Amino acid sequence: MSIIRFLKITLVFASLLVLPIGSFWLGWRVNEVWRTSRDCRSECRLSQIRLALLLYHQEHGAFPPTKYQAKPGGPIHSWRVLLLPYTTLDYRERYSSYDFSQEWNSPSNLQALGGMPFFGYFNMNGDNDIAHYLAIGDEDDWPSRKPLRSFLVTKGKDRFLLVEYPESNIHWMEPRY
Repeated sequence: MSIIRFLKITLVFASLLVLPIGSFWLGWRVNEVWRTSRDCRSECRLSQIRLALLLYHQEHGAFPPTKYQAKPGGPIHSWRVLLLPYTTLDYRERYSSYDFSQEWNSPSNLQALGGMPFFGYFNMNGDNDIAHYLAIGDEDDWPSRKPLRSFLVTKGKDRFLLVEYPESNIHWMEPRY
């Protein structure tokens, strides 16, 4: 009987000690893998935007303005819209139907570019309407008091600062940041 009692006590002790420690260790490892995955996704998206910026620069001789106005007094458009021809074939085809003489959120512009999957260009979590990658220009305030991941793209003397802002609620076509 004493051996069975000893085994029961050992089993209870192991359960009380090993299970919590094992659970803690496993949870820590899963969290570490999740953070690494998120960081890799973020780096990949920043690299994709960087490539589009460099292609834009190669064609136009400068990075896009953070806020674009086709003609003085006209509507303002986002730098993200200007990068679309340098992203995916689907966006290149639909970009030609975007009308810079209308507001960014006009029904025809939203129809032209709305509902397209991002393929990871301007957001972090698949929400097609929200931009989590912003560009900070000279006239812009920093969007958050929290430290943000940023990436400076340079070509010659030109500079373009990309910022990852997870708490953003800015529509990707909106001409802010």
